[in-house]
Amino acid sequence: MNTINQPETPSIGIVVLGCDKNTADAERFAGMITTNPAGGITVRGVTPNPDAAPPLDAVVIYTCSFIHDAKAESVETILAWCLRRTETGNPRRIYVVGCLSEQHSKALQDEIPEVDGFFGLQDMDALASTLAPGADTAAEHDARTRLESTPYAFLKIADGCNHACTFCVIPSIKGPFRSRPREALLTEVRTLVEGGAREVTLVAQDTTGYGRDLYDDYRLPQLLRDLCDIPGDFWIRCLYCYPGGITDALTEQLATQPKITPYLDIPLQHMAPNLLKAMKRPAPEQDVGALIAKLRAAIPNLALRTTMMVGFPGETEDDHQRMLDMVREIAFEWLGAFVFCPEEGTVAATLPNPVPETEAQARLDALMELQADITAQFNVRREGRRARVLVEHFDADLNAWSARSTAEAPEVDGAVLIHPHPTLCAGTFRDVVFVNASLYDITARVIDGQECAPL
Repeated sequence: MNTINQPETPSIGIVVLGCDKNTADAERFAGMITTNPAGGITVRGVTPNPDAAPPLDAVVIYTCSFIHDAKAESVETILAWCLRRTETGNPRRIYVVGCLSEQHSKALQDEIPEVDGFFGLQDMDALASTLAPGADTAAEHDARTRLESTPYAFLKIADGCNHACTFCVIPSIKGPFRSRPREALLTEVRTLVEGGAREVTLVAQDTTGYGRDLYDDYRLPQLLRDLCDIPGDFWIRCLYCYPGGITDALTEQLATQPKITPYLDIPLQHMAPNLLKAMKRPAPEQDVGALIAKLRAAIPNLALRTTMMVGFPGETEDDHQRMLDMVREIAFEWLGAFVFCPEEGTVAATLPNPVPETEAQARLDALMELQADITAQFNVRREGRRARVLVEHFDADLNAWSARSTAEAPEVDGAVLIHPHPTLCAGTFRDVVFVNASLYDITARVIDGQECAPL
């Protein structure tokens, strides 16, 4: 075994797999263990590939189990780190947390005994005490340690879910919807902005449900209002807004608050009411087309993202065509999609009339081909227009700065690629003019000495 020298000061690496909610959880956990009064602990984000790992006393792997592919990625990552430790002695300890650990800890312990501990979502205090005796394990501590030097940060405003979607395991893993207190969220955002964050992206299983379990008259619109009152030049973005929770009050905040990006992620899953009922999606009869027309009329330059599922049991060709027709009519700027996979413990896994795998894949291909055309047309329409963008990093391979406008959410949408300019640096806002559209990205050049007209 080629042993790697271990650090004298405990160094803990955190691997984040899965959704942006895991990123928020991991950074709050990192903040928890770095509040150890004895000090002397360093925490860093590390890639899922252990071959590039620095010497570590321990690694904590945040896992996902939403769909089969996510589970497979999590297991493969755990095994890779175990092999790395066997071959090199680095890291000394391996801990697994997150949804996969919560859902399958006993099976994982039996199958991968090399792991030092599997911790569920309610056991993070115990892991913090293991890694950093004396750490602040208060339920709502203020500390948060950033794991990446990105100018954006995810703010998880609630956990759990009260919906009963037949394809989803999240409620059984995370329990009922639980909003975080507004005071904790406001404090966290102040800290993030003071630390250099220029975009704060709100996430939860359903962000529109915020506050219902805690307050009589304080919901997402009021939280957004208070977040906008925090001093500083930064954007606020809302993801995972279920259509039934998009109220007039929320629309007004999106339309009138300059810090809030004119952007909504509305996870729809399908457009056929019969399938939405079979999925037990909330408000399956809602006229989504009318809702989006109303939103676009009220919010200038609104960009929309959604998620679709193909191949749900019982989905017919007519159902699929209805989805395509509605996607074509609404023309979401961004759309992600996946093939239904029967997840253990869900009602949908027991439903009759499965869609053959080849047919489901063909439907996915047709949907993504349609969406590629819609997104490309959106980018072409932006050529020659001006926008304010957040500069993120320099891409040496492309010889361009990568940035985003209000129309692109971090990590899931396209990028604005800016020609090199001596005044550009990461974490700053700049005014640009869009030059040349490609399928998902668009190139731009810096505007010197001009005020930016909103896109």
